[in-house]
Amino acid sequence: MQRDLKSFTPLWNSHRIQQQRHVEAPNGIPMVMYYQPEAYGTRGLRFRLPCELETIDRIQERYFGCKDDFIPVLEHVCEMQREQLPVPESIESATSLFLAFTEILDGY
Repeated sequence: MQRDLKSFTPLWNSHRIQQQRHVEAPNGIPMVMYYQPEAYGTRGLRFRLPCELETIDRIQERYFGCKDDFIPVLEHVCEMQREQLPVPESIESATSLFLAFTEILDGY
């Protein structure tokens, strides 16, 4: 399946998405839209990661796929209930939250 996805990705990212009637949605070539957002009247949302890729790999190896198991740990470490845990509303707040959680977890 992974091999099929890898072969499909370039095909999908280079095809043209046609404009939809009665729907406000982006149209154009996904790869061009990603690398040249200004040409489509928007801005790029890429940002430099606040850590090395190896750090993300370690976190993924340790916590990926165990969301249901991870929430109680996060509740315990942060001394908050699930409903009280902050929900990021922007890239900046998600980055800050990620950094705060990784700092807290590094202490354990």
